[in-house]
Amino acid sequence: MSTWLIYLLEDNEDDVYLVKKLLSEVQTRQKYKICAFSNLSSLARALTQALPDTMLIDLNVPDSMGLDTLVNVKRIAKGIPIIVLTGVSEEFYGEQAIQLGAQDYIPKHELSGTLLNRTIMFSKERHDMQKNLENLVSLDRLTMLHNRGAFDQHLQETFSEAQRHNHTFGILFIDLDNFKPVNDELGHQAGDKLLKLIASKLKLFKRSADFVARYGGDEFVIVAHHIDNQENLHKLANYKYQLLADAYCLEDKDGALKEVNLEVSIGAVMFPAHADSIQDLLSAADKAMYYAKENKLPLHIPAL
Repeated sequence: MSTWLIYLLEDNEDDVYLVKKLLSEVQTRQKYKICAFSNLSSLARALTQALPDTMLIDLNVPDSMGLDTLVNVKRIAKGIPIIVLTGVSEEFYGEQAIQLGAQDYIPKHELSGTLLNRTIMFSKERHDMQKNLENLVSLDRLTMLHNRGAFDQHLQETFSEAQRHNHTFGILFIDLDNFKPVNDELGHQAGDKLLKLIASKLKLFKRSADFVARYGGDEFVIVAHHIDNQENLHKLANYKYQLLADAYCLEDKDGALKEVNLEVSIGAVMFPAHADSIQDLLSAADKAMYYAKENKLPLHIPAL
């Protein structure tokens, strides 16, 4: 039997006691561990340590009021289902909360153990289904890496965050140099297998913060977070080259094993050193990759 961690944002001790009591007494196989926080700042600190399965939040706490509380919680707790506990009985208020991203809402005067348990269960189930659907849309079906659309969205978010907080980040464009002969000589099945092998390496040997995507065809891209100088960018690009430029065993059209010595070309750039817009940054990374390819270099980083 699993135990779900629930974060409760509530500054009224009587309401905290009531929620804990109701969930402890409800007849269900699901068990809950509830951690209560009386203000938004303490909740934010807890979210840096452990992520809950679901959050129950009152919208009026000492350091945040009304629907702004929901907006602030969503900002610091991305990807966690949120249920609003409201003292306001108007249905329109609850509908506004759902429009802003809450999974559900419960007026406090309607609270019961059965209602709380059912709302938590259904909210988490709906949230998980929604995330699964989003993942299907954002994944490349062949390699199961993020696809071009997911990359574009992530890059936009990363760029906006970097501008707002004066952060830096890197982009690596990776191209498989002799991929076409694999398709032509061994068949598309072998080419697909090679793409999957490359994707597996990129997923397995990546830094936790980095975002890896299939850009299209035989091109891959990495958004490298926490890169603040050219030396670190070069180290990362060189590591990726050493990882991917390797011998791969593939089956040809007749099932015979063939060894392919793969070469790759990598172009690497850094924001804002090489460009201060998304389009210019992508163009610089693309040009750096083609420079490496044309000059038979493992990687290229443009001079500053």
